[in-house]
Amino acid sequence: GGIGKTTLATKVFNDGYVKHHFHVRVWVTVSQTYDKRAVLIQILESICAPLDLEKTSDSRLRELVYKHLFGKRYLIVMDDVWQIETWDNLKSFFPHDNNGSRILLISRLTEVAKHANLDGLTHHLGYLKNERSWELLCQKVFQGNECPEWSIKPGMQIVEHCQGLPLAL
Repeated sequence: GGIGKTTLATKVFNDGYVKHHFHVRVWVTVSQTYDKRAVLIQILESICAPLDLEKTSDSRLRELVYKHLFGKRYLIVMDDVWQIETWDNLKSFFPHDNNGSRILLISRLTEVAKHANLDGLTHHLGYLKNERSWELLCQKVFQGNECPEWSIKPGMQIVEHCQGLPLAL
């Protein structure tokens, strides 16, 4: 956690070209305590006019998701997926009509990412090196201004303590 997976995906999701390219863009936070019904409702609330979904059956929710995505080029970001079974339960809700639609799955677990796309792209984010961590810390603390001499020693201690995690910095 904290290495920048969600931050990177957010930049992709909000990119002007991506916004233009996809007819439908949906961001779903799955989390460790996965609730399929809640995920389906999140998707539907993002892609269609407000509906009273609380009383809708699970099978109807699945049907609505598929129907609203079918024939459209969509990007679904599924953030914080923890289990292979979660992906296996959700993947059938998304149409496969070979029109350039994409699902971006964010997980801290490599085996989940590899299982979701056996022949696709899996992007691993690495920890920051101390030099890059120092640059990021100075950028955040001094907002582009020169780093004062007195702050170097405590700043480097912070860099060491954060162990290359951007969110910790």
